[in-house]
Parts: sequence; structure tokens; C-alpha cells
Amino acid sequence: MAKKARMFPAPPCHQNLPDEIIQDIFACMPAKSVLRCRCLSRAWAAALSSDVFVDRHLDLANRRHRDVLPRLCLLPSSAAASTVYAWSAELGTKGDFMPLMHVPHNTRNGHLAAQTRPCRGVILLRSVAARRYYLCNPSIGQIAELPDGRMAGHPFPTLDYASFGLGYDARARAHKVVRLLYHDGRPAGCDVYDVGAAGNWRPAASGALPPERVRMNQAGVFADGHVHWITMEHGRDGGQAIVSFSAATEEFGYVAPPPRTDVDAFRLTELAGCLGLVKSPTFPESPNNKYISIWLLTGYAAGSWEKHWHIDLTKLPPAPEVGDDFMFKGVEPLALVDGGRRIVFMSDEYQVAAYTLATGTIQEVVPVLYAREVRGGARLLLLAPYEESLVPAGPPFEDILASPPAARALSVALRRLPARALGRLKLVCRSWRAMIESDRFAAAHSARARAAAAASPASVIFLHRYGGAPNVVSLESCSGDLPGAGRQAPPLSTSRVVCRNPCHGLILVASHPFSCTAAPVYHTLCNPVTREMRNLHLPGQSYGSPGLGYDPWREEHVVVCLRYTRWCFVTGEYAMECAVWPLRDLHPRTLASPPPIPAAVDVPPVHVGGKMYWPGETWHGAAASVLALDISTETFEVVPAPPILLDADGGDRMILAELDGKLCAAHTSTSTGTVTVWSKMVEGWRREHVIELGQWPEFYSPRTTELVVPMAVDPVDGRILLDTGKALGYYDTRSRSLETVYSLRSQQIGDGDHGDDTFFIATVGEDSLFRPYDRIGRFW
Repeated sequence: MAKKARMFPAPPCHQNLPDEIIQDIFACMPAKSVLRCRCLSRAWAAALSSDVFVDRHLDLANRRHRDVLPRLCLLPSSAAASTVYAWSAELGTKGDFMPLMHVPHNTRNGHLAAQTRPCRGVILLRSVAARRYYLCNPSIGQIAELPDGRMAGHPFPTLDYASFGLGYDARARAHKVVRLLYHDGRPAGCDVYDVGAAGNWRPAASGALPPERVRMNQAGVFADGHVHWITMEHGRDGGQAIVSFSAATEEFGYVAPPPRTDVDAFRLTELAGCLGLVKSPTFPESPNNKYISIWLLTGYAAGSWEKHWHIDLTKLPPAPEVGDDFMFKGVEPLALVDGGRRIVFMSDEYQVAAYTLATGTIQEVVPVLYAREVRGGARLLLLAPYEESLVPAGPPFEDILASPPAARALSVALRRLPARALGRLKLVCRSWRAMIESDRFAAAHSARARAAAAASPASVIFLHRYGGAPNVVSLESCSGDLPGAGRQAPPLSTSRVVCRNPCHGLILVASHPFSCTAAPVYHTLCNPVTREMRNLHLPGQSYGSPGLGYDPWREEHVVVCLRYTRWCFVTGEYAMECAVWPLRDLHPRTLASPPPIPAAVDVPPVHVGGKMYWPGETWHGAAASVLALDISTETFEVVPAPPILLDADGGDRMILAELDGKLCAAHTSTSTGTVTVWSKMVEGWRREHVIELGQWPEFYSPRTTELVVPMAVDPVDGRILLDTGKALGYYDTRSRSLETVYSLRSQQIGDGDHGDDTFFIATVGEDSLFRPYDRIGRFW
């Protein structure tokens, strides 16, 4: 008989060591160590990747932590944070945290919150800012994004929402993410995402809709092969029912709650491998919430519940380590340790403590984390349990969609189409929708659109700055150049608003830069093509005009706002601060270093090559200069301004612009009626054009000082598109002539006077699928 091949090839000195012993040794090792051992040989890689070993490792590597304290991971609480830290009993209880994994920049969408408990080591995460979902296995450092889904309205008052859950199909040995969709408060669908399979959502195999409406903002709990939710409808026993979804058959069912139990006051959890119901008070002043009750479904098939713990909070001894109100902060049981003699709780403020059943005392497990900060002052407060596991979280859905050669060819063909046509093609099938809505496809489509637009004249659009759906009107429809369409009127504003060119198709429309009140100011970020928009609330930023830029290192858009906190024009005393808002984060933050020079903030800054530029102020004889902010490094620098002499009466003005991908400065002289355009070169500034506007009254009047903004350069003949807020025109640098393409006075809009308060907001349009990272009006 042939000798059986060894599973783990060993050196000669270890020939007598059985494979079972070697397997148990490796099964007790951390997951990252096992991954490195897979690189030793093909035989080791096959042995350490087998289903038998993965199951053995999941059991042995976490067995000790079922008797002592559970492992915890600290998720990034800001887009500025990039590291997931780990805490376990081996590290001690004195605040020692070990780096566990690095979160990629394109994955960090604000802070990541854990939606579910670990399911064989895999956790479902949710980006609170961008409403995106991810699958993550912290022990092997893997994170994968889930695709988007259906469109919906605002969650209120139409009650459009979704509830997610993560389960495991033991027969197929695969994880599944399930989402229950609700429209106007009624069940609308049930979708399933097979981890590592098709890369898009599909309907449940049974085709059934959710039987009831489940609680909003609560993810499903996986236990005994089913994902469970508490419904918002009355069950058969007069209370609320528990609906279940089988991960194997993908069918819905019910789980009867404990008898004579008001399930409305409970929430679901998983404890010791069983489905559990927990009831805990959220504040100590409530007279009826003096107990913590925990039920466990010990017999799932028979539906037998057992009330394991009933803690009387009125008899707790003082707990100075965590505070006497710890048990009143909506605590959640994390694990049973010491053979069930202690329960580890986590409060809604991410404090972790162990409750001893015999003595009724509370002992702090993880020290308070409020003092631990990372770059930008982001605090690490988001705790979640995790398990050592070799189970992969699956590749990102974009990699799955782009892996087949046919899908890659389809992506190349679709990115040649305009964004409006792609919006209709998303209805073809789910895989097409997932591909078109991915950020990777949007970036490739935007790059091709910009390359095509560089060889054609600029497409001008008019838009408004107020909330609601963006009102966008093209220049052709307003001038009557579209065949078969009537002439439209552009949206008008009561004040002059300078709108910068789009950044990957996204446009930031700022409100009044100066305000006499302390009320918050809302700015609108929108994509005029897809009509998606987001209102940005910059608290305390009313005395400044924000600008939109792009951080190429982190691959995200950033809103930057420079504002004055103190300003005295007579004495020249001032104080400034700069707030940056990565759009994947929840809130803006103020930079520690203030701007080195005063800058003009009544016009939005210009974004060129990853930097934001403001013209410097020239108070009290200060030299003309330009303030620059590197978005990636968040550092300021002062750039010399062009050799421009400003009039003492204050009628002259220098404004920065981006023309043909270069930083330019336009100097408007009211005395000569000229606009001088300078371009920034490596060796300094170079004067490009001197535009004489005195003979065109729609663009220049000695009685007023209208701001003339260069918008774009025609790539065919080099003409410069000028905007005054009342008129648009192309200036031919060779013939020194100006062709008016649109004017409020010629169209008889308003009273025709240049001094009235009627303006339009014009910008250059760009075909793009980029979104403003806001899914408040979506569920998927």
C-alpha cells in the first residue's frame, strides 16, 4: 500500500510529529501568522486553506476568549483616521492597543460603525457619512465594499428605508448579506448579496417579500442559520413578532417571543451562540426601568426561551471606575465569560465593563478611550468585537464586476456614452447598474469626458443656489439655439455669485459669503447631469466663501472654507481660520495652523493641481501675494502675485481663475477699462492678454465695478469666455473683438439696467457620474 502523503511537509527531525498536532498548533496561531505560513510552499498553502483547517482555526483560535475577555477592535471615527486598533486580554487592561489593519483612503467614508456581530470573523460595517456598507475581517486586514442599490426618496415622511443583515449559509459555505427594502412603510423587496460571487444584488431565491415592517436603523441578528429582526407590527400574541430569514433556503418565517413578554421594550442580540432578547434602561431617571433582563432562545427548533438574567439595578454597589450610571446607558451584552459567571457589557458611549453575577459588582474592562486621538483630533471611540478568522470578506464588488473579459469590454464601451444615457442603461439589469454606479467606473468615465471636452468649446450652464433639486438650464436653451425648443429664462439671483468650474463634474454653489447674523449658511454641492445634490452646513462659516477641491492622495473631494474670526479695517488687525471638510466625513474640522496672510474670501478659491488659491488682501500697504493651501498635506504657502499696481481708490480688483489647467490672475482696472490676464509659470508670472472692455457697455461701465471673471478658453481658436453675472461673451485675442453670447439686457430680463440686483449664476458644464457622497435620499 502506498504511504499516505503528509498534509504538512516537515523537516527530517520532525518526521514523527503527526499532522493533527501540527494542525492544532497552527490553528491556535493568529490569522495573520497563518497567512504568512501559506507562502512557504504550495502544500502548506493548500493545507492551511482547506475548509477543515479554516473551521478548526476558527474554533481553537477563539476558544480561550470564550472563557476570558472578548477581543475588541477600535474602528476609525473619522476620515482622517486610517488604522483599526485591537484590544485583547493578552495586551492587558491598561489602555494598550495594537494596530490591527490599515483602512484604504478610498474606503474611509466618515467613521465606520459595526452593524453586526462577527459572523465567522466577518463584520458588516456601515459608513455613517456616505451611507455605504462594507464587509470586513479585521484579523486578516481585509475590507470590501458592497454595491449600491435602488433609488428612494427621503426617509421622512415617506418611510423609505432598508434594514441589513449578515448571515452564513453552512450548506454552500458562503456568507450572504440580506437587505429588506421598504417603500412608504410597506415591504418593497428582499435582496441578497452573495459574498465573492456575482458582485451585485439579486432577489431572494424564494422571491418572497418581507412579511412585516421591521424596526428602522437596526440591523438583523444572525443565529442558528437565520437572520432575525423585531417587526413593528403586532404579532399573534398581542406583542411584536420576530421575523427570521433563512440563509440557506432564503425564506421568511417567525420566531415566537417569550410568553407574556412585551417585545416592544426589547432588542435582539446574539449571546453564547443563541438568539437573545435584552432589555436595559437608557437613563437612570426612568422609574420603570430599574432592571436588565436577558432572554436566550436555548431551543431554536422547539422555540423554548429561558430567562437567564434579571439584574436589579437598584441594588448595585458604587462603581467609581465606570460611573454609577453605566448600566443605565443602554448597555449591550457582548459575551459571557468565566463559564457564564460574568457578563461583559458595552454602553452606548463605548465603555466596556464586566458584571459579576455572584457579587453584583461592575469592573471596568477597557479604559476610557476619550483621550486617545489620531491625526486631526479624531477620537477612537467606536468599539466592536471581532474574532480570529481566516474566512475572507470577499473582494470588492468592483473587482468582481471587472474580472470577466466580457465585463471589461462592456465597461470600455459604456464609458464612451454620455451620463444621461447611462442613467437609462442602469435599468437593463442589476450587474449593469452596479457597474455604472461604482466609483471606479465614474472616474474612468469622467477622465474620458474631460479628454473629449478639452477639444471642444465649453458648455455653459445656468443654475440656482438654493436648496431642493438643482435647477439647471443650458446656454443653448436660453439663447434659442436648440431646434424645436422654446427660449427659456435662466435662474436669477439677487446678488452676484461667482461659481467656479466643476471638479470632476461636481459644482459647489455658495450662498452669500458675508452675513450680518450668526445663522448657519448652507451651500449646495450638486452634479447638474445626474441632478444629485447635497446641502452642506458649515457652522460658523458665514463670513467666507468655500471652494471645492480634490485630494489625489486620498482620492476624495474636499470643501475648503477660509473665514475671518476678527477683522478691523481701520487698524488692520485680523484673525483667520481654515476649515476643511472631506466629503466622506461627517463634519468639517478646523486646521491647527492659521493662514499666514490675510486673503480675500468674498469669492470662492480656485483649485488647480491639488491646491487651493486665494488672492491676498492689500490692507495698509501690504504687498500683493497669493495664498495657497496644499490639500493633501494641509499646509499653507505664500506665492508672489503678478506685478500688478492696484489703484488707491480701491476700484481695481485681482481675481484668480483656472484656464486651460493653469492658475491665472485677472486684473480689472476701472480707470482704463481693461482686464489683464496673467498665467503662473514655473519661473514666475507671464502676462498673456490685455482685454480692452471700454467699447462694450455690457461688460464695462465707468459707473459700476462689475466683476469680470474669465471662465474658460476655447481650445479651437483660443478665445476667452468672460462672465459678469449679467452677460457672457467670447473675447478673441487675435482680432481684439468680443462676441456677446448672452446678455440679460438684450434678452429683456429685469429692467435692463446694469445697476439693478438681477444676476445669473453661470459655470462650465462637465459630463460626469460622480456623486456628492451623500446617500440620505437612497436606500440599498
